[in-house]
Amino acid sequence: MSVKTRLYSGLFFIVYCLFSTGVSAHDTPKNMTQVVQGKNGFMYFASHEGLYKYDGYHFALVESLPGEWVYSLTSNADKSTLYAASNGRIYAFDVLTGRAESFADVNSKDMAVNGSHVYAATAQGVEVISKKGTGHLQALVGQTVFKVISHDGQVYALTNTGLWHLNLNHQRQLIKMTVHSGLIAAVSDRLYVAHENTLYSFDLITEQVQQTSLETTPSAMTIYKNSYLAMAMAGEVRLYSTLDKQFVAGVLNKSKLFFNSVYADSQSNLWAVADNEYEIITQDLNQFNLPLVSRYNVLSRDNDSLLMGTDAGVYRFIQRQFVAMDALNNSLKYAQSSEVTTIASDKVMLVGTTNGLYVWQNAQLTKLVDGYILGIERIAGCWLIATSSQGVVVIDDNLMVEKVLNVESGLAANEILATNKFEHLLYISTGNGLSVYNVKTGNISHSLTAQIGKVSKVTMLGNNVYVAVYGGGLYKQTSNGFTLLTSPRFITDLSVFNANLYIATTNGLFTLVDDSVVAIPHTEKQYFGANSLMAYNGAMYGVSNNGLLGLSDTNLQHDKRLVVSAINVNSDRVSMLESVQQASQLTLYFSNFDYALAQYYDYQYSHNNGDWISVNEPVVHFTQLNEGEHSIVMRGSLDGKHFTQSAPITWRVSGPFYQSGVFISLCAVLIITLFGVLSLVFVKRHRQMREVFRRMRDTKQQTALSQGFRKLVAGSHLCQGDDLQLSDGLLQLDEAKDILLPVVFSHGALGNTSLDDGLRMLSANTSLQYSQTEVEFNLALGTKALPEKLSQDIYAFINHAFINALQHAQARYIEVSGKRSKNDFVITVQDDGKGMAFLDRFMRFGTGLESMHDIARSLDGRLTVRKGKMNGTVVQLKFSVKDNAKHLKTRETVSL
Repeated sequence: MSVKTRLYSGLFFIVYCLFSTGVSAHDTPKNMTQVVQGKNGFMYFASHEGLYKYDGYHFALVESLPGEWVYSLTSNADKSTLYAASNGRIYAFDVLTGRAESFADVNSKDMAVNGSHVYAATAQGVEVISKKGTGHLQALVGQTVFKVISHDGQVYALTNTGLWHLNLNHQRQLIKMTVHSGLIAAVSDRLYVAHENTLYSFDLITEQVQQTSLETTPSAMTIYKNSYLAMAMAGEVRLYSTLDKQFVAGVLNKSKLFFNSVYADSQSNLWAVADNEYEIITQDLNQFNLPLVSRYNVLSRDNDSLLMGTDAGVYRFIQRQFVAMDALNNSLKYAQSSEVTTIASDKVMLVGTTNGLYVWQNAQLTKLVDGYILGIERIAGCWLIATSSQGVVVIDDNLMVEKVLNVESGLAANEILATNKFEHLLYISTGNGLSVYNVKTGNISHSLTAQIGKVSKVTMLGNNVYVAVYGGGLYKQTSNGFTLLTSPRFITDLSVFNANLYIATTNGLFTLVDDSVVAIPHTEKQYFGANSLMAYNGAMYGVSNNGLLGLSDTNLQHDKRLVVSAINVNSDRVSMLESVQQASQLTLYFSNFDYALAQYYDYQYSHNNGDWISVNEPVVHFTQLNEGEHSIVMRGSLDGKHFTQSAPITWRVSGPFYQSGVFISLCAVLIITLFGVLSLVFVKRHRQMREVFRRMRDTKQQTALSQGFRKLVAGSHLCQGDDLQLSDGLLQLDEAKDILLPVVFSHGALGNTSLDDGLRMLSANTSLQYSQTEVEFNLALGTKALPEKLSQDIYAFINHAFINALQHAQARYIEVSGKRSKNDFVITVQDDGKGMAFLDRFMRFGTGLESMHDIARSLDGRLTVRKGKMNGTVVQLKFSVKDNAKHLKTRETVSL
């Protein structure tokens, strides 16, 4: 390729650099140290001679910064501002405006941006600098800080004493070790430190440290795809899986260069920077929306789809993604003509490259014209080929060269940039102005030659001819010649769509309204620098060196609302979203069908009216959603201020059947039914067991009575004999007493004794047998006589309560109270013992408690057993006087 050809091929970008951004064209920088990507998509290289901007084709020195050694380079979160440390000062560089300003006087070799502060690593510690200019803070004073990073809102530093966690309020050491130099990176909840031949992994949750041996010391390290560490080691770039904790098979790069920096851009390309060279590593590619950054991204179309020519061949736009035309591209590569400059399609496809014009037909590539091809137009059944050195080559339908319009034909210059025909006039854009060829007469005239020089594009809207001059703006033809309109200077393409003129510039897209050039919303400034326009399928498309923009609204004053373009449930495409299972994976794809490439949008979504969460693309993926109603709203913006928002998308998440309300209701009914049946069975069995217990108790007592009476009779007879028989008789009587007394006490028999005397004897016996137990009687049963049967029942009740309190509860205090009102008797016995277990109260297998219940039933009363104030037991018998009036005929008074 000749020097002249190279100059013309890069002229668009070079002139743009010289006149609009304050940078100058330059060869590959020397002594490069770092690379960072800006928000505009361009790459920025730090070197010993300053900061360089790279657009994918040319390097340009950023002249707003000093041309000095840039020791460190980093960016803020949205990559709109770069921070460069150079010779004792930090500069802030706005990548969108190209302006730079001095930020702080700090000598730093590494930096990190976290929120509103810049953390600068120095030989004396970390300088924490407010981006608002409110002053400095210092951390890790006295330590040499090698590296500093920001991760998940936190800052971590690698110093000569180890790994530290920093914030504005405190500093804490995470790993203690002696460090001479090293690298640091962070993935998810882990920090990675490469020191000498060891990789340290620090878990931020458990604070455990793991070590992995390395073959050699890495010279550079970065995060790749959120799950890999890309390491430069001994002239190779390798990937280390943070999930598998090992290097993946194969080596990404074997150039044997010593790389100073490794960086992953927004398209998942790895940039490895050596002193005087750089490598772009794309072996492990994702499906990119666009190919790698390319200077020659030009648009065309055929009957099937939109076409794009790039430095790497031709791509077809299918289902909102670019797919390489592999067969054509392989043929172009074999012909050493992969740099595509223009494309046209009509029955056959013509491909213009930097090495000639080719026709692609029947899967065969044939060369038609040599040289640098700049444009192809289909006019009046012929192909007009604009070349850099041969003028205009006219090719007929049989793909034969019909004629050549060159210098000998009267053209002002050989370099033809574009052609267009109106009626019988052929307008030819050249490097020295605009030439007009009269098809009828064969004459050529020249316009604007002295005024503007290089004419890049010419088009016609209505009866008016518009000419774009690169670096000179937009001209309109009038009766007095061409008039300059107020417009951007660097126009790269013109196109007419729906009776509107669209203008592509290096600073956005514009349209013409009443001879006034108006910016299309959100594309102005450097958000979208287009170099080619194409109307296709009811939309106007513009392509830059790294993006595609599709515009379907003719006035383009408002963005279309975001809508759901696709829904995947468990990787299956569904047409409607109504209900999903809790265990399902749900992916929602959004689009406004205006902008074909999501790269220029800042996307955010809100789930269930929560906070806005930023995402890199209009895709939201859910893996764990709680059961119930859900909603999501997506919004997007090109400038971070003006948002277009989707309507709320709602759906319901239904959990597994065992978690559903129906299942819970069925379980509840089943449990209640089962509980009811078991309760009935239990009550029935309990009654049967209590009846069995009564029979056993009665049988036992009858047996004891029979045995006791036999011993009593035998003892009485023996006592009437001699002395030896008297001794045996007394022994038999004592045994009879031991047998009969429990039976007597179990019945609480009062005998012929009055209630008053019986209770006195009960109190006295208690004091004798249980000297440590205090007994208190507070009976006030009135002066009316109590019948004998009622007195016996009251005594039996109190007696059984005494036995339980003394023998089972081990009480030290017993109080007996009684009250007789007009209609009721209330007898209460309470103690301070250890209480009565619930099962004992419920089952009632004991003789005393069951006997008290029998007494309550015989009196048609109610017996209650509850816990006392002193953890003891309160037993209360209450019955009605009226129900027992028949017992009150016999006189007996009780007052104790």
